[in-house]
Amino acid sequence: MKIILASGSPTRKDMLTKMGMQFTVVKPDCEEKVENSQTMESQVKRLAKEKTASVYNKFSQEKDVLILGFDSLVEVDNQILGKPKTKKEAFEMFQKFVGKKVGTFTGMTVAGNVNGKYVEKTIVEKSWLVFRSDITNCQIRLFLDFDQWQGKAGGITIEGIGAFLLADIEGDYQNVLGIPVIKMGEVIRELTGKSPLKVFTK
Repeated sequence: MKIILASGSPTRKDMLTKMGMQFTVVKPDCEEKVENSQTMESQVKRLAKEKTASVYNKFSQEKDVLILGFDSLVEVDNQILGKPKTKKEAFEMFQKFVGKKVGTFTGMTVAGNVNGKYVEKTIVEKSWLVFRSDITNCQIRLFLDFDQWQGKAGGITIEGIGAFLLADIEGDYQNVLGIPVIKMGEVIRELTGKSPLKVFTK
């Protein structure tokens, strides 16, 4: 079965690669527009579906293909945050995180053809990051100077030194990185009737 990762995220590509999975990356052709009128859950669902659909259209004639699409957003004080465009914007986001419990929501859509039949399922996985209350502006600037904030929802990354800004993580660690791996496996089992071990390996 052909597996397509509908994402331009280096982190998501790296996660699947490290798991030994066989897949192809195709960057989705759609705008990631945050709608403040929508709930966090609705937004990540919508964006994951849109990304997956834009890539599926290129492979719709394949008999056996699965498209994996994701979108992550963070929420603090009922404010939804996407990816910061500048270091200044990232700094302002991190100032909001100090001493707060920040929600990380990932929408995941798995869609494609299994034996020629179209299948699709979208889920949302939620995790929370508890930021230290003693974070200073100087520490935020030091973190941002490493440029690990780029391309991340809320500018948050916990793979590098960003982990030192946290007091705790509640929920799925891999979800915070961008792929709720356990949930992904459950969805693939449901849609294909096969173990992900068979689906992802040649």
